Amino acid sequence: MSAGYAERLKEYPNKGKCGLPENYDTSRSLSSKISTLANLLNDSSYTVVLTGAGISTSAGIPDFRGPNGIWTREQERLKQLQLMMKKKKRKRVEQESRKKKKNGDDDLMEQLQDDREQQQQKQETSNEDNLSFVTAKPTLTHRALAHLIATKKPKSNKHHHRNNNSHYHVHHLITQNIDGLHGKTPQLPRSHLSILHGDIFTEKCPTCHTEYIRNYEISTIGLQPTGRYCTNGSCQGALIDTLLDWEDALPEKDWEKSQVECAKAELILCLGTSLRIEPAGGLCRLATTEGFLEAGADEWDLSDDGDAKEQSKKKKKGKKKQQQSTQKKLGYVIVNLQETPYDDQAALVIRAKVDDVMERLMSKLGYGSDWDT
Repeated sequence: MSAGYAERLKEYPNKGKCGLPENYDTSRSLSSKISTLANLLNDSSYTVVLTGAGISTSAGIPDFRGPNGIWTREQERLKQLQLMMKKKKRKRVEQESRKKKKNGDDDLMEQLQDDREQQQQKQETSNEDNLSFVTAKPTLTHRALAHLIATKKPKSNKHHHRNNNSHYHVHHLITQNIDGLHGKTPQLPRSHLSILHGDIFTEKCPTCHTEYIRNYEISTIGLQPTGRYCTNGSCQGALIDTLLDWEDALPEKDWEKSQVECAKAELILCLGTSLRIEPAGGLCRLATTEGFLEAGADEWDLSDDGDAKEQSKKKKKGKKKQQQSTQKKLGYVIVNLQETPYDDQAALVIRAKVDDVMERLMSKLGYGSDWDT
């Protein structure tokens, strides 16, 4: 699953901090924070959610930097290998110093033992990650987010609606995940989802930009030809995968849309993401007045009309600019078990499993117990 995808990526040394300890809020603190989060969502007229690997772990998909993450285990294996090599080197030096010549059979037995240990380690890794993206199902968090986008606030929610947007608790999702679980959630339209790092089930036509969602994993990576062709009219362009490798640029349309949506947001909710991969990690700061102005977003056209790319490049002056530079900003909220580089400036940091937070949050927002039926 994630390990298979990670193995296809090119070698890249700077994967950020891995294996940081996980922390949990106390029961009392968690209850208080969820109430605060509900109030923020009710007060926001435009909310964007940024999701990471942590929202998919309950579906059986391992994350990357957690205590048992793909890259955490990779670093541990590298440390073990380095330690083993040091031990072998020290052993050879000791043997040579005592001028003892090993028997050929002893050398063979030692090599066989090393091979068995390495094979066992590979098998353990394979067993842990021998799951399929195809069979993975959306988690409670995936379903809750889709519901918050597709469903108006409950009538029991008495918060004042300032405009049409405020009738909904969530307005756009941005994901760094490649697992396709957001796409498996029927209530979530593609127009409300920006996919930054690609989708394991999606291939696209670079000529007419048509996307094809498959029920099987796309085997290539790095925007390479998949061997299939576009069937949109007479296009017949060669389809490519959408999975980014380390050096690949973010998809222009989704990236521009993400920036515009975050600039429009009064509140950004970061769920299950370490916020360590840039530039996606820094999007959350657009929900702060400082981050908004530093990005020059007060000069962007954030209207709902037109193409997102044009909106982000178009400059506005005078009254419109002044309105945007002083627009309401509630900040960003982080729900993650590990610390992130953006914790210090967050309006709220919640240390709990994302599914637990979302389940209690849905109740606090007034959706009752039957929203997930």
